[in-house]
Order: sequence, then structure tokens, then C-alpha cells
Amino acid sequence: MKIIFIFLILIIPWSLSNYTDDITPEKITSDLRFYEINTCEISLFEFLFNNFNVIYQDHYKIRFNDYSSIKCFGQITGIDQIGYVFYISIGTNTLVNLLLQSSFWLLLLSLIKREKNYIINIKKIFSILLGCLLLCIVIYAEQRFYSSKIFLLDLTTYKAYMYIFFYLFYIGYFSKLILDTRRKEIIYLLPFIYILVGLYSGFNIYFLSLFFVISGIEKLLDLPLNKLLFSPVNLIILFWGYNATGENHYLDPDKIRGLSNTVYNFLSTVSWAYFTIFLVVGITYFFIERMVDFNLKNFGQNFLISSTGIVVLGYLGSSIPFVNFFNYYLFGLTKFGTDNQEMFGFNYWGEKVAWRGFFPSAETIGEFFALSLLIFFLLKLDNYQMSKTAYLYLPICLIGLYTSNNRAATVALLLCLLLKLNKSFKFSKTYKTIFVLAFLVLTIAFIGFGNLNYSFNFTSNNMIKAGFDYSLDTNQSSAIQYIDDISSNSLSSLLLLLIGQIAFLVNRAELWGLFLSRYSPNFLEFLFGTGPFGLADHYSEIKISTLRIGTGQDFGFLLTHSSILLLLIFFGITGLVLILALGALLLKKLKRIDYDGYLITIFIILNLFKSDSILYLPSLVVYWAFISMYMKKVGMIKKLNN
Repeated sequence: MKIIFIFLILIIPWSLSNYTDDITPEKITSDLRFYEINTCEISLFEFLFNNFNVIYQDHYKIRFNDYSSIKCFGQITGIDQIGYVFYISIGTNTLVNLLLQSSFWLLLLSLIKREKNYIINIKKIFSILLGCLLLCIVIYAEQRFYSSKIFLLDLTTYKAYMYIFFYLFYIGYFSKLILDTRRKEIIYLLPFIYILVGLYSGFNIYFLSLFFVISGIEKLLDLPLNKLLFSPVNLIILFWGYNATGENHYLDPDKIRGLSNTVYNFLSTVSWAYFTIFLVVGITYFFIERMVDFNLKNFGQNFLISSTGIVVLGYLGSSIPFVNFFNYYLFGLTKFGTDNQEMFGFNYWGEKVAWRGFFPSAETIGEFFALSLLIFFLLKLDNYQMSKTAYLYLPICLIGLYTSNNRAATVALLLCLLLKLNKSFKFSKTYKTIFVLAFLVLTIAFIGFGNLNYSFNFTSNNMIKAGFDYSLDTNQSSAIQYIDDISSNSLSSLLLLLIGQIAFLVNRAELWGLFLSRYSPNFLEFLFGTGPFGLADHYSEIKISTLRIGTGQDFGFLLTHSSILLLLIFFGITGLVLILALGALLLKKLKRIDYDGYLITIFIILNLFKSDSILYLPSLVVYWAFISMYMKKVGMIKKLNN
């Protein structure tokens, strides 16, 4: 019955139409008057039946129009031609998306074998109510984003939030019912979150975010009331909120939709802060409570299977518009998959072009491929028996890593494997020297031999120069002003030169220079940040040049490409130092008792230095799940009530 319902969800919403009328879909030509007149009259499947070539020819793009009435759901709402490309708009409704996508994902998860019955108690119901209420507050605070997404629903009235609340309650209740009763081995399905991403079309919310937030609230309710109310965390959240009062900066989240606070004001900043706390607590305890004799081997093959699925679905989506359309909706992607079919393409200068498949970030998905390979080789070196099918998935995972062109992840992978080989075989000094030299040569090859010909003065100052070049004299950030004021031989200046040298070697000089040109905290913001997942202030407070130096092209919305810099924005230097200290302590403990865990943690930390992975729920959950399980293993996590 579940499988039947899954197929019904896949077919019925896109087939509803009045088949008794005399309106028959016409073949697509440059004359689009028929589709301008007959909007919301023809279903997607009816249209495709008469225009079968739209399914597979790549000059057709099927796109969603989330701001449609329920009557128009699954119907053609318009077709536009730009050059030789036809854009076919399909009507969807944001609230219906909540119901349909949730039902599809819940049915899929319910196919996992159940271990126990669901026990309803006051604490669970109260947690669900609070979680749904919190998300309603988040939506209320982000009205500017949702006003163009939710069809004819007045977000200034209580009635609108009653509708949204009941939808969220349905999702929260049944996600708790299904996931809390599944076998503990469900944690080993973790890598499949890169396929079933679970972002709602038209919303700034992930499906699993609500579940983890509710779970986090449920766990925190175990704390005594005085600890909940008088925690120092509440003071920091109030500081973030007070600091945002009256600002109201806005950011279009683009591909980071789902983990991005789109508005910088008091209510949005405070609600996102509590949302983040509950989310992190929920992720932590979901995995550590199901960690029974944690063993890496149970993850190995699933990472390879997921990698293969990502490559296959990504390539099919790039080649077939119909697959690209349904990839986005059924798997809940933050951005439509690429339509670039050249997985092994090079640009005009002979440089490999990164291919992202159906994931929004080639860099983040490259990290996933590298992590999958790292786990596989660690298990092989530990003499675990892998199934024969694992060797079929392995080359596809290697292809995925190559096409993503993530050189830093590849170097981190090789470094971890060299450390593992040395640990396993106790190399002599001669072999160690050979391997170190080989690793250095390979690293230099990835960096580019030509880049080593520049002087240290040029390479180390490249990032700072970019920061000044993109700054406007009339609106400089406090970071640029500080750099301009400090002495060239001061400790701060030397530290910046060192960071600039690293930025140049990992191809981040321009991006980190852009960060400097925008980063404008006052002293307290530098200490404590502006709140989690809040980039609206960073991208709106300081105006910079929007044209790329050298080409004059508009560079659009560029992220910092460093989770470390993101953590500095969110939590300030105090939070960043505490997080790095936590990582260092974990590494120290892991090295003695779990060397494989030590290497995986090194891999995660290295990649966070040069990627925005914490802005995507799949990578955030996978990385934090591993770190949480390893922290429990070394005794760094204890029960909340202790």
C-alpha cells in the first residue's frame, strides 16, 4: 500500500486536467500564443504526451512556479522562449508542496523496518507544538521572502499561520512517529541524505530540520527549568537580537535556501538562534543514542552507493529535462541540477571545469566523494571484507571526485591515507621521506607549478589587495579600515600575510578578499558574532564593487568559501576559538583510541577551512553526526541531566 501511494504521488498531481474539454496541447513552436491564452488548462503529463521531445531534448527547461493557486497545480502556467531555449513553467503551490513532498518522504522512510511502537506522552506533544510554533515565528519574521512564495495568503494575519501550523504539525508528528520507531541501524543510512536532501519547494525549511528541532526541544526539556531560563546562551541570543534591532537587511538565499536567515532583524535573529540550538542538539542526540558499538564498516558501502546515485542522477538530470525537473522536486534540492553534460570539460585556458551534478555545490559534493573514498580505503587497510558490489561503485565515486575538481578535498584524502599507511605498516625513514616528497610534488601539481613563480610579496598580499580593490572609498568595512591602520611589521599584519599566502595557494585570495571588503563588525560583534546562519547583514551593510576585477563582469552572489569565516561571522572570534579548541581536544583524544576516527575528523576540519559546507543540511548533518559520535566515544558528551 505504501508503494502504491508513492506512485500515486508521483503521477496524479501532474496529471489532473479537464480531459473532456476541446483544449488539446499544441506542439511547441516559436508561436506561443496558444499557451499564453490557455494557462492552467493543460496538465504536465498531458502536455508531455503531445510534446514527447520535451522529455529528453536539452533546449527545453521545465521549471516550477510556486506562486500559483491550487487549481493550477501541475498545470502549464506559461512558456517563454529565450534564444533557442524554451522555459516551461509548471504551477505549484507552496502549501500543497508541504503536503505532497512530506507525504512522499515520510512514505519512503516508513519502508525502513520498525523496531518499536511509538509512545505518545505530554513531553513529545509539547515538543512538537513548540517546534511548529518556532518555525511559524521564523516564517513570520521572514515575510519578505515568503510573500512572493505563498499564493494569496496574508502573512500579517493569524489565520495564515494557523494553516501553516497545522501543516507543520502533520509533518512534525509523523516524522517523529516514523523516525523514532525505526531500528537503530537507521543511522547507517546517513549518507543518503545527500540524495534525499529534503528542501521544500518555495520554503526556506528542510524536511529533516523540523524533526531535529523537535527532537532537540524534547531533549532540552530534560534540563531543570532554572538551567533553561538562566543559561548564558540566552544572554548571547539577546545580544544578537538587540544588535539586529532596526536593521532589517535582506538577503536572497539562492542555493543556500534552507539554512539561511534571509532577514537581519530582532525577531528573525533570535528565532534562528533558538532554531539552530535545537537543530544541533537534535542531530547530536539522534545519532549518539542510536550508536550501539559504533563501527565505521556499517557506513562504508552506503557512502559508495550514495556517491554512485548522485553521479547517475546528476548526469541523467543534465541530459534529460524531465529528470532534472523531478530530481529537484522529489529529492528536495536547493537548486536545479546542472544542465552541463560535459562531466570532463575544460575551459579556454585548459583548466578542468567543476561539475556539480544535481547538488548545488561542486565543492561540497566533491568533499562527499572524497569522504566516501577515505572510508572505503580505511576499511580496506583495516582488513574488513567489502562486498563485491562495492568495487563496482568505487570507480563511479572516483569519477565523481574528479569531475567535481575539488583539489583540496583530494589532497586532504591523500594526506589522511598516507597517515593511515604509515600507522598500519610503520614505514622506515627512507620510505617516509619518499612518500612525503611524492605528496608534496602532487600537492604542488594541484596548486600549479606556475603559481610558485610569483614572489612571496605578491602572493601573500593578493588577498589584501583584492579586499581594497573591491572596497569603495566612501563605504569601507571596519576590517579594511583596520588593515589600513595597522603597522606593516605588527603581529596582526604578519598573520594576515600568512592567511593571504594560504588563500593564494588554495585559490581563495579573491573570495577571502571579498570577505574582508564586506566584514564590518564593531568590537562586540567581532567578539560574539551576529547570530547563526545570518548573512543578510554581512552582504547588505557594506556596499562594494560588484564587477570582477580584470573582466568587468558582474560576479553575482559569491559565498566566502570558508566555513571558518562563516563561523567567525556567526559566533565571533570567541565562538570560533571555542569550536576550534573543541576540535583540537577531540583530535587529541581520538588519536589514542580510534585512529580512523582521528583521520576522518582531520579530513572534515581541513575541508571546513576552504568550503561553505555548513550552509547545506546534508554536509552539516553528516559532519556533525560523525563528530558527535566520536565525542561520545571519547567521553566528551554526557547526558543532559548530568
